[in-house]
Amino acid sequence: MSVSTEVDGPRAGDATAATSTAGTTRSAAPASAPRGAAVLEPGLDRPVGLVGARLWAAAAALLLVVGAGTGWALFGTLPHTLALPALLAHGKAPQTVRADRAGALLAYRVGPGQLVTRGQPLAVLRTTDGTEVTVPAPEDGTVTSLLSAPGAELAPGAAVASLDAGEQPRTVRLFATTLKQAGQLAPGRTVLVPVPGKGVVRATITAVDPLPARADSLDGSFSVPLPGLPAGEAPVWTAYALLPDAESPSAGPVPLTVSVDLGARHPYQAVFGTGAKR
Repeated sequence: MSVSTEVDGPRAGDATAATSTAGTTRSAAPASAPRGAAVLEPGLDRPVGLVGARLWAAAAALLLVVGAGTGWALFGTLPHTLALPALLAHGKAPQTVRADRAGALLAYRVGPGQLVTRGQPLAVLRTTDGTEVTVPAPEDGTVTSLLSAPGAELAPGAAVASLDAGEQPRTVRLFATTLKQAGQLAPGRTVLVPVPGKGVVRATITAVDPLPARADSLDGSFSVPLPGLPAGEAPVWTAYALLPDAESPSAGPVPLTVSVDLGARHPYQAVFGTGAKR
């Protein structure tokens, strides 16, 4: 009788197979991606490169704009003008019409701004012997002001009226109200004059009064108010520019605002208020 001594358990062949399988599993494990690791898909870095290129292009454009602006500010030019009140009239000053004999001023026959012709009566006087005589206009022109009052007793040579004489050359009288403005007026400078019905006309300064006059001494020079002109004892410097005859209207005194051409200056000078570049 034979007795079996085989013990229940894994067979040797099974153990060998299990060992082989485990080894295969252990050797394959390192090839797998670790858990939780980020995987970058191909092509995802392209947007980053594109944004970087655009930033460089924007920076280059900004530098170009800044450089161009700086160059223009330093080397570019802008027109530089000085605006002044002015009067378009005939001659350097109105002509004063005076009484040629003593008498009482009875009445005026004209008023400021009125056009008159040579010999036309401007006023009526009663002389000391009771005779009534007229004060005639010495030439064609425009009455700018009446310099007396009815009832006043006038001596020979007393001022009766002022007249913008039409036979005198057309002149632009420029009025500077500060010493700085006066220092910028010089013979030869160009003046841009807005002539009614003609547009902007270029005139040239021919003379400048060396000393200022009191503003109230100019009374009688204008038949209409002149904006921008001070009053009272304020100093006023006067310059004169001749207007080409072809561009000269025949009307009487016309108040204007003119522009004196001071040349050109760089943009940075305009910002800081410095002088002109000739």
